[in-house]
Amino acid sequence: MVGNSRATIPGEYFDRTSNQMLVQPEPQYLYAGFFLGALALSLSPDGMASPGRPLLASTGADYTAANADRLMMAQAIPSQLMAVKADFAAQSGATLRINRPAYENTTYTDVSRMIQDGASISTTPIKIQATQNNITLYKFGGPYDQINTRVAPFSIEAFDANMGVHSQPSIVASQLVRDFHKWIDAVHVAILDKGSVVVYPEGMTADNDATAVGSFPFTLEQLNRAEQVADSANLPTLADGFRLFVATPVQLKQLKDDPQYARSAEYFPEYNILFPNYVKSVGKTHIFKSNTLTIKNNSSTVPIHYGHYVCPGVLMGGMGRKPRVAASTDDNFGETVKVVWIADLAFKIANSDFVLSVRSSA
Repeated sequence: MVGNSRATIPGEYFDRTSNQMLVQPEPQYLYAGFFLGALALSLSPDGMASPGRPLLASTGADYTAANADRLMMAQAIPSQLMAVKADFAAQSGATLRINRPAYENTTYTDVSRMIQDGASISTTPIKIQATQNNITLYKFGGPYDQINTRVAPFSIEAFDANMGVHSQPSIVASQLVRDFHKWIDAVHVAILDKGSVVVYPEGMTADNDATAVGSFPFTLEQLNRAEQVADSANLPTLADGFRLFVATPVQLKQLKDDPQYARSAEYFPEYNILFPNYVKSVGKTHIFKSNTLTIKNNSSTVPIHYGHYVCPGVLMGGMGRKPRVAASTDDNFGETVKVVWIADLAFKIANSDFVLSVRSSA
C-alpha cells in the first residue's frame, strides 16, 4: 500500500523561498570609496517612480544592501591624493583649466653667476614657462546592457512588486548602487594604470619577459626601488611622510614570502584605526590590498599584476548635478517602472608622474 506523499498528491506540497539572504562575496571598491568620499558623493535609490507618479507600492522583505557583501579591506584612500575637487554646479563652463608651473634647469655654478666689476647685466628678459591641465564634466549613466552595448534601465513590474518574497524596488536599488560604485572604481583603476613610470622586478623590462608563472614575483627590493624612484623624482608624500602602495592579493602574498619583508615591515596600530585592514608599512610606504586592480595575460598567457605606487595630488575630480536615480516616462501607465542612475562627473589624472605602475608576474 502506497502512503500519501509528494508523489501521490503533489498539489499538497509546494516549495517556498525564505526572506533571509545569503552572502555574495564582493570586493571593496577602494578607489570608488576614495572618489566618493573626497567629493562627498553618494547614490540614493530614491526616485524609482516616473515624474508625476506616486512611488511604486511594494511588499516583501528588504533586499541586501549593495555594500553588505563586500570584503571591507581598507577604507577610502586619503583625500590628500585628490589635487583638484571641482564643483561644476557652482561655476559656469564644462571644462576647468588648471595651471602648473614649469621650471627650466640652467647652470648653477658660482662662476656662471658672478658679475665682474663694470660688467653690464643683460636687459633681455627670460621667458617664464608654464603648463596647463584640464578636467571636463560629462554625463554618465548605468547600468550597462552588455549584449546591446548601451546604457539601459532595470525595470520593476507593479504587479510583481506585490507578489515577491523580497521588495522589488530594494532589489533594483542594490543593483544600481553596486553598478555605480564598481564603474567608478574601474574608471580610476584604468586611470592609475597610465602612470608614466613602470617599475618591474629585477631582470624584467617588459610584460612579455615573463614566460612562466612565478618567474618574476613581487619582492621587497622592487617596492624599495619604487620608493627610491619617487624620492629621486621629488614626488610628494602624505602629511605623515608616507606614500601608498596598492597591491593585488597575489603581489601581497609574494611580498610576505620575501624573508626581508618580515624583518623590515612595521605595523602602526593607530593607523589601523582609520584603515581597518591596512597591511603594514615598509620604509616610507603604507601598503594596502585591492581585489579590483588590473591583471592581464601577456603573450605567454602569464598573468601580469598591476600595482599602484601612489603619491598625493595624483587625481582630479569634479561634479555637476548630484548622482541620482531617474525613472523613464515610458512606464506603461505606471505598470512598468524603468530606472537608471545618472551622474555628471569629471575625473582625470592630474600628473602621470605621481603614480608608478608596479608590475610583476603571478
